[in-house]
Amino acid sequence: MLLLFKKFKYLIIFLFLLGPFFSNVNSAHHERNTDLIKIEEFYKSWNTAVEESNIDGYIASLDENITLLPPGGPILSGIENYRKFLEPVFEASTYKLEEKGSDIEIVGDLAIVRKRTIVYLTFKEGFQSISSSGALQGNITDSNYLDILRRQDDGSWKCLIHSWKVILN
Repeated sequence: MLLLFKKFKYLIIFLFLLGPFFSNVNSAHHERNTDLIKIEEFYKSWNTAVEESNIDGYIASLDENITLLPPGGPILSGIENYRKFLEPVFEASTYKLEEKGSDIEIVGDLAIVRKRTIVYLTFKEGFQSISSSGALQGNITDSNYLDILRRQDDGSWKCLIHSWKVILN
């Protein structure tokens, strides 16, 4: 046994020193998987709020410093301005969402989310458009979304920047 130790002592020392590194890698991998699960749950909750026309549920998905960058509309900052944007959106129409895939990159306390979503909009009786500038107007809109999420103090994720580009067929 002593002969084996002498023969492989540098290898044993090297592996011993690398032990904490592998432990940290495993921990980081676990944390990333946990974050990805939280982000997926975040989007399920957000999409449910959209499909239920639930403004408060939607607003609960937003970081207090939210910025909305709608194509063809003004840049909006802050939750109250976002709420004012949403009121006519949910008053005039209902929505169904079809997720077509996403890519999530986590960088510290930020997550960059690129996703493709088809939005099915149905105008309510008496409405033919939505008065919020930048809001989707088409009955079927295929878009590439770019969101930046921020990890909150409690470990949850909320949307800090929300933007999209409509895919033209």
